[in-house]
Amino acid sequence: MTSFPTPAKTTRGRRKSLGGTKAKPSISIDGGAATALTSLEIFAGAGGLAVGIHQAGFDHLGLVEWDGYAASTLRLNSERVLGIDPSRVFHMDAREVDYTRFSGKVDLLSGGPPCQPFSTGGANGGYHDPRNMFPVFLDAVRTIRPRAILIENVKGLTRSKFAEYMEYIQLRLRFPFCKFGVDSTWQEQLEVLRRVNPTDFADDERYNLAMQLVDTADYGVPQRRERVIFVALRADLGLEPVLPEPTHSKLTLMHDQWVSGAYWQRHGMKELDFISDRDRAIRKALQESLLPLEDRLPWRTVRDAISDLPPSVERGKEPHMINHVQHPGARIYPPCHIGSFPDLPAKALKAGTHGTPGGENILNAAHEDGTIRYFTTREAGRLQTFPDEWEFLGTWGACIKQLGNAVPTQLGYIFASSIRDQLRSIEPQFQAAR
Repeated sequence: MTSFPTPAKTTRGRRKSLGGTKAKPSISIDGGAATALTSLEIFAGAGGLAVGIHQAGFDHLGLVEWDGYAASTLRLNSERVLGIDPSRVFHMDAREVDYTRFSGKVDLLSGGPPCQPFSTGGANGGYHDPRNMFPVFLDAVRTIRPRAILIENVKGLTRSKFAEYMEYIQLRLRFPFCKFGVDSTWQEQLEVLRRVNPTDFADDERYNLAMQLVDTADYGVPQRRERVIFVALRADLGLEPVLPEPTHSKLTLMHDQWVSGAYWQRHGMKELDFISDRDRAIRKALQESLLPLEDRLPWRTVRDAISDLPPSVERGKEPHMINHVQHPGARIYPPCHIGSFPDLPAKALKAGTHGTPGGENILNAAHEDGTIRYFTTREAGRLQTFPDEWEFLGTWGACIKQLGNAVPTQLGYIFASSIRDQLRSIEPQFQAAR
């Protein structure tokens, strides 16, 4: 039977943690392959989306992030993982960036405007919240004129109370060159947008837009994380955005666990001593009924993601793997805050409040070996599908905050790859347009 990594005894020592130090707000975008697809990311955070976009073949002209720890994490990994000079990480307020420097040079503008204003997991002031940075992103679209746009945000944005603001975002993305009165409110701008005739704008001044609510587990992320994805393509490209289909499913995981038993065999678990007689009866009935399978891979579970990691170590000791250090004090609070179970995708990781994450960041294997503990930063990185070479800087709380706010790398890769393929499908026209 496979088991989860347990604490190990090691020699004492600690790598010094780096905090965030503000960079001078100067911007250079030289470099990069002339024929590579280019990207600019605003609100880059700890780099989850940036890594996925890089893996899809884009060359980052810049990553904009104001949080000191997140910017330090980006700089540390920029050259080693992303293949870009650390100077392309701009530690500054997104509102202070001179986006005219990027005008006409960006194929993909991406980002996850701060989502707390619309989150269902805490205080949500929505469009009134000073953390609402959608207007900054929307203004950047108008200045930069990217060929494609990729935005990730929280499910809460789809709540009925934000319906009009969601309509406003979509119309602003479709018609970024629509003119408004000075100091007009978003509600006043929405009324103008509702009266827009698409023929009022040139093809390179408007976008074709697609939007979808996704569960990241359906795309191979070992975590249930529902997010809204916006994909827009500039109208002069002559393309309607096509969103990628899910690749994984809950039904296939259930089949592997309770019909074929392939899941347990993969983990060397021939007999499930900890399941109840009732569960065994259900498994036998399912085996006899032979449910049809979807043409998708099984959801990835916590066990799939972390069971091959080396043992973690106590704080103050040198880890066998970067960021793989324990944090004490994990508690569960039934019936709701009970952590994540090994043989399902993790619950959505959260940034937490004042450096303290919630029960979603806890591994609950009490039914198996009594384990109830926080995920290490490396384990949380695995659950967000960051590569193991990606190192997070900061205190444990700062690292968990970075991870809780991150876009899963796998999700970014799949959607960026889809955008890449659509842009490459018109390569002759595309190169001529540049």
